[in-house]
Amino acid sequence: MEIFGVPLLACIFIFIAACVGGYLLTKPQEYDELSLRLKDRLRHSREPKQSEPVAINTTPPVETRPLVVTRHPVETRPPVDWSDIAGWDRHFQTQFSDGPFWVPTKIGALGWHSVRFLNSVRKRGGRVWFPGCGIDPGPRFYAYVGSTVLATDFSPVAVRVQRRFAELAPETMFGDWSSFVKSNAPIEKCGRFDVAEHDFTAGPPTGVFDSVINCRAFQGLSPSAMTAAARTFFAALRPGGAAMIDTINVQGKARRDVLENSLIDAGFFLPFIDSERWYRAQLESTGIIYWMVLEHPHIPSLGQYPDEHFSEYAERDRKILASFRAEYKTRLAEEEPSVRKVLDGHEAKVAHVVYSTG
Repeated sequence: MEIFGVPLLACIFIFIAACVGGYLLTKPQEYDELSLRLKDRLRHSREPKQSEPVAINTTPPVETRPLVVTRHPVETRPPVDWSDIAGWDRHFQTQFSDGPFWVPTKIGALGWHSVRFLNSVRKRGGRVWFPGCGIDPGPRFYAYVGSTVLATDFSPVAVRVQRRFAELAPETMFGDWSSFVKSNAPIEKCGRFDVAEHDFTAGPPTGVFDSVINCRAFQGLSPSAMTAAARTFFAALRPGGAAMIDTINVQGKARRDVLENSLIDAGFFLPFIDSERWYRAQLESTGIIYWMVLEHPHIPSLGQYPDEHFSEYAERDRKILASFRAEYKTRLAEEEPSVRKVLDGHEAKVAHVVYSTG
């Protein structure tokens, strides 16, 4: 048999040769990249663990090297067990490779959770601890604008990322730094930025702080770990200091009560807790399935109503849930004087829980 006058066997040999030739043309480039990575790893005194990302271990010149060179990161979720350090290492490696943390980033970009507390930190004195900081650029930003910052995490990957952030000038790390400086009050001097590997359920670090900011590293702890963490935060603060506990998608009375009880039991004052719990109890008493979004109850579509009647039944139940709102507002107003008295005393250690949704 012939193909275009060429014997079939000869065609097969030609095809194989072309494939091998293409392989040899492309493979050396892959080997060169791999050998460069391996050479770079050997320059480090500590042998990295198997779970550690090679990309983060590279060390070309400080201001020119990219933070990440990983080409195709594998998506991971936070570990089910929040005490799983190796699981957090894998998660942070993926987020750092393909998340909102590519440098330069933008101030307050998607993925930042802490920049919203800047005014509170400045008002209280500027010594701020970020326990469970992960790879959030926020702690570095606080130091750039004058705060004395300690960023800690028990994940070695997160610690290396934060230490890498520490090496960068603000205009290198934040693409909109110059516009931020122009539109805000003059920044007299850069603050201090320290990074440490630390487990915040095992006791406080050295030092006393005006503020503690925990961004989405609290809600998934076991009850015992949550209790230990709350006590750690309380011990780390000066009298009159504040802890900001930023959470995501903590729904339902039971989950919120457990979280808040750990803070109350540690000694924290939670503003307006009586009104909030009254409102939560009324909503729960209806038996209606709801989610809190921006602190208002919303009806999700979870199959709780027949499809053909969803709009009708959901609107009925929305009205029932809304019926408690006026009384809730009244209770907040009545509770405000006692809350203000505690806050104006500047002695109580205060915990603010932010229930974010997304």
